[in-house]
Amino acid sequence: MIPVRANAKDNYAYDLNTEIFSFFLTNKIMNDGSIQEGGLGINYSDAFSGELRIRHTKTEMNEEFGGLEDSLNAASSDIYEVFFLPLKYHLINTQSVKTWLGIGGYYYDEKLNEKGFFNMPELGNIGLEPVNSYKNEFSMRTLGPILDAGVTYRDSNWVNVTLSVGVVPIFATWTKQKTSIVPLMSHDSADNSQNHWGSPYLYCDLNWMLSLPKLNATPSDWKIALSILFDYSRLQFKDSDFTYDSTRFNWYFPEREVVTRSFKLEAALLIPLGEMYLQIGLGRIFDSIKVDSGAAIRSDKNYFNIAARVIQF
Repeated sequence: MIPVRANAKDNYAYDLNTEIFSFFLTNKIMNDGSIQEGGLGINYSDAFSGELRIRHTKTEMNEEFGGLEDSLNAASSDIYEVFFLPLKYHLINTQSVKTWLGIGGYYYDEKLNEKGFFNMPELGNIGLEPVNSYKNEFSMRTLGPILDAGVTYRDSNWVNVTLSVGVVPIFATWTKQKTSIVPLMSHDSADNSQNHWGSPYLYCDLNWMLSLPKLNATPSDWKIALSILFDYSRLQFKDSDFTYDSTRFNWYFPEREVVTRSFKLEAALLIPLGEMYLQIGLGRIFDSIKVDSGAAIRSDKNYFNIAARVIQF
């Protein structure tokens, strides 16, 4: 984890004319995977800058199918997200307040592989094998414009607060899905490819940093950080499902609306190491997914957060 810092004046402020590049890496370690994020920023002038952020989320888990105790689903997911903001305009840029507006593009790439089995005794009542194997391969790509805005406030060298928000107002979605259930549906597998639109994708990050005091009551280089992060998305697509027509099961593809929310709370200690800070902390994720008008499915988990960062203003 190597932040790049050019001609910095001090650990709390920087001059856009001399501070050309910035770079960061973070790693959030969960019990079922990790979230890695990196970014590169460039300052063109006092008024204009650009930024590129890439986030990779990797999860692997074993779970039961809903409502089926005698079942197993092994799922592996890879998600890459790109936030490209080639132009950010700084409306206000003073020692205590900085605001900006940015425009660019957002790209999302997901690959999901699932396989397992389930035992449904009810199938035996109609002369079918109750134990079946299951396999699902799903991929989705999303592309859309992004608008980003934010404000940073600093009270002397004690407090630094940053609020940033972004929205992808509309995005195009390409999905591919292939599902098989054997022997229940050995006669057919579901091949489901489609193009759709979604709207919107939103994110909001609030970060607060406080310098720890020295013995003489002056601010030290050691800091504590608290963060609140929120993501929301809504999209429509045709799901793969099956129905029974009194002779056999057949695939059909109903239209679904899926709403996902993610809420994260983080607390960390920032340890000064020369021109950079080592950040070590803990966080908790509150996720939910809702399909159509059904009840939201919620999941919570903790993670360990380690990062290298430069405090810029």
